[in-house]
Amino acid sequence: MQYYHRVGTLYCDALQAYASTLEDADSESAYARHVHEVGTIFHLAQVLYFPEDGSGMGVVGEELLHWLNAHEVAPTTEQGQQIAQTIPPHEHPDYWDYVFRCVFRGFYTTAATVLQSYVTSSHVPSLQSIARETIQMLQTLPRSTGHATELIFLAAHRQWHTSVRVFLSNLQRQMDVVEREIGGTNASDVRLELEAQFRCLLELLCGVQERVLEFSEDWKEALCAWGTLVHPALKRDDLPEMVQVITEALPADGTLPHEMICESLVRGELPKCLRLCSTYDEWLATHLGDYCAKAQLLDDAPGGAATLVHPLLLTWADTLLNEERLWRMALSYLSVIDTPVARAKMRDVLFHVPLLEAAASDSAFQQVEDVLSACIEYGMDDEVRVICRRLGHELMERQQYGRAIAYSIRARDARQVRQVADRLLHDYVAQGRDVYMASVDQIPRRLLERESDEEGALATTPFATTSSIFSSATFAPLLFHFKFRDFLELYASPATWHEAAHVLVGLMTSDVTPENFLSVLLVDALPLLHAETLYFSLPETYELLRVTEKVASVAETNASDSAAGYYFYWLEQLLAHKERSDASAAQCRQVAQERMLVVRLSLTQYLSRVLVEGGA
Repeated sequence: MQYYHRVGTLYCDALQAYASTLEDADSESAYARHVHEVGTIFHLAQVLYFPEDGSGMGVVGEELLHWLNAHEVAPTTEQGQQIAQTIPPHEHPDYWDYVFRCVFRGFYTTAATVLQSYVTSSHVPSLQSIARETIQMLQTLPRSTGHATELIFLAAHRQWHTSVRVFLSNLQRQMDVVEREIGGTNASDVRLELEAQFRCLLELLCGVQERVLEFSEDWKEALCAWGTLVHPALKRDDLPEMVQVITEALPADGTLPHEMICESLVRGELPKCLRLCSTYDEWLATHLGDYCAKAQLLDDAPGGAATLVHPLLLTWADTLLNEERLWRMALSYLSVIDTPVARAKMRDVLFHVPLLEAAASDSAFQQVEDVLSACIEYGMDDEVRVICRRLGHELMERQQYGRAIAYSIRARDARQVRQVADRLLHDYVAQGRDVYMASVDQIPRRLLERESDEEGALATTPFATTSSIFSSATFAPLLFHFKFRDFLELYASPATWHEAAHVLVGLMTSDVTPENFLSVLLVDALPLLHAETLYFSLPETYELLRVTEKVASVAETNASDSAAGYYFYWLEQLLAHKERSDASAAQCRQVAQERMLVVRLSLTQYLSRVLVEGGA
């Protein structure tokens, strides 16, 4: 329970700090008053249900008094200053009311100081004596906070209380002396007035119930006086009975919701308190309910704590979701509920956070990672894969292939990785070499370095994830694109055609090269075959011929249209875009087959040159 007390203190401090900022701006605003009332309620709950000592078995009067003084200031400093400036002070019309308020609020030393006016300014010796004794009683009033044990405190209070009762019983006799010393025609009226005020003060100190109820401004002030003057042994378990007695004489204002909430707290009616809070302030209802539920204070409520608290948490989460930026905070509240309904709500929240805008720029990329980290935090692994799969697909459509692959990997979607690879092929045939190379450059080559340290350079990028869950076949298309990109870069300058030719042969003979792209590579090799320099060795030329025969034979045999469509698909697309032709599919097929015949003829001629000249 001491832990929960510390938690409550943090809540109260935060509310107080927030209220202070509002008061600095506009202390008279309705919202500032509302926040102050919320702080008052939460602090009262802490005092009553989360005691500092962890047990709550001690007397509670001083704690209630501290709570009241912290939130409802009385008497004010201005009143005290006005009285002090009056000469003599006891001539001020609010003098005695100020003294009574000080006694009610536990400011006994202040009350004693104010009463000094009768000692220093009065010329009536008996009145001075009464004032001195009253001051002595105020100064010696035992307080529970000033004694080591409750037993010692109660013993001291009984002794002190007896002395006050004795003094009160002798007050009339002493006032007879005061009247004689005053003398004059109005001596009797002055005596009656003085006796009435001192008697009221002494009866308050004695804890006379009727007098406490008479002078209390409201039930809360009366309750605090009950715990310090009337019944100093008051325990938390006694409060419901005591507040019943008090509110019969000083009922709480039913038109003020915070008053009714405070009363229900004192009565020990927590379920009723939370129901009242739910219509008064959603934040208060949610956090007070959760606070009490975690401390197991609602276990005995009808239906249990969950019946009371879960609807409050759901309502508050919905309120937070009205502000787009607070989705992460809403998740934290939903996670507390831990029901299928709440989990479904969390999924819905995560799936509706706008990510595409965030993913469009590096500066806003943190939004994406925030969503994924939230999924991981709450054990929502399936949701991670769904979000990454969707994001990967959309990024692919936006031609952000690097991130598309990264999120496809995090989604563990090998099929989507291959789709991105196919999209790169489309970029090449449709948009040309430069666009293709820029697209491939988006993909970190470290993705294929399986032995690399995952805590290295990729750790701060979307690629900070393991790729070991995929087979080498998954990444084969990516490896092809890296190699093909290198070929295109070398091919751009005749000075590096030797290296380009070597890479091209490697692509032709590699398992990573898509078979339906071989025809494109063969057509791209034509300038190398027609060059004066021999760039391919005899074995390499034979390999090129082998591949050419494999592809070209499909057109010659007419084995199947589907086979031809497979092997010539990308070549047909490439030729169509280069020539910007509106030719039919059959015409595109014929052009592709003719182009392959040109490749075969060129390779045959090249082979002859290699054999004659001895190879390159």
